[in-house]
Amino acid sequence: MEFFVERMFNASQELEAASTYRMIRFTEILQSESPQPVLEPLIRQVWSSPDAVTLKEFSAVCWAFGRRLQEKLHIPIGLIGSYYGGTPIRAWSDSGVISHCNKSTKPFKSRSNTADSGLWNAMIAPLLLLEINGAIWYQGEADASGDYNGYLCMFPTMIESWRRQFRRPTMPFGFVQLADKDGEDVGTPVVRWHQTADVGVVPNVVLQNVFMAVAMDLSDPESPYNAIHPRYKEEVAERLFLGALTVAYNLSTPFQGPSPVALSYSKSSVLITFKDGPISLRTNLSSAFEVCCGDSDEMSNWTDCKAWEAVRVLGNTETSLTLDVAPCGQKVVQFVRHAWKTTPCAYLQCAVYGADTALPAGPFVLPVQGAH
Repeated sequence: MEFFVERMFNASQELEAASTYRMIRFTEILQSESPQPVLEPLIRQVWSSPDAVTLKEFSAVCWAFGRRLQEKLHIPIGLIGSYYGGTPIRAWSDSGVISHCNKSTKPFKSRSNTADSGLWNAMIAPLLLLEINGAIWYQGEADASGDYNGYLCMFPTMIESWRRQFRRPTMPFGFVQLADKDGEDVGTPVVRWHQTADVGVVPNVVLQNVFMAVAMDLSDPESPYNAIHPRYKEEVAERLFLGALTVAYNLSTPFQGPSPVALSYSKSSVLITFKDGPISLRTNLSSAFEVCCGDSDEMSNWTDCKAWEAVRVLGNTETSLTLDVAPCGQKVVQFVRHAWKTTPCAYLQCAVYGADTALPAGPFVLPVQGAH
């Protein structure tokens, strides 16, 4: 969530050119919390013109995203940075969101930066009188190591709450799907899935007027700021920018990688058909896809699966690929999942991309037609 311009790849070029963007202004909210909503925010950086000095400790993603919008649209752009690293979603949600998701409210503790609604009260609520065009969101790592299943309710409910309180019921909302980090865990792939309301792609029926930047293929294990903070912020901003053009500015632009529309099972193979193609296969084909095998009536949900088998790709067309599911033997393929790892691939080397867009397919876990 919190990563400065001066730390990103391409920082020197961004800072050197910053002062040429005369139609961009930015401000940054001071990191703080409050047990109750406040009317005036504490300010770390007053409204400023960008230059090599003022910009260096501003959000890298926010700046690179806003710069692209200004270059494309030729309109004044105002950027408000309000962020606090290592914080859970419930800290950015008002009490109504927490109650709606049946979460018990935790007592407020000063300087915890994780208190329920504490960051909402101090860093978002004071902005409600402003007219904003949209929001971009880069958060979830803290939830991946905590209440990762709670994200499924909290995220869409929080978005709707923000829209209501900013008086914009269809306010465009962009987010970065979680990048990788050191080591494997259970929660990161689950949060990625829940960030899409368990659909795999946005916008969808639950998350309307929402756009997403897939970031799992931007691995940066050598980052001096921890692998959880990859320095590839230009790529993140570019993917957000493409989504914003379509969702926020009605400029039809391809902004989604391939996503599955059908899975069918026949003998010892599974056929996955994609939309937003044509597709291009890169590397990591031996571990990108996994299947769950069982009896035909054994499992009703992917969470019931206790073991997953890695399967290889047998072949592909422009719109589909075929998986070898022989490891299931006499059992039936129940579910297929893709890129279900904390770090599913090296930089730009995940399995499936759009051949024309170079955008990656996101993670997914889906039932196989004909298995039940």
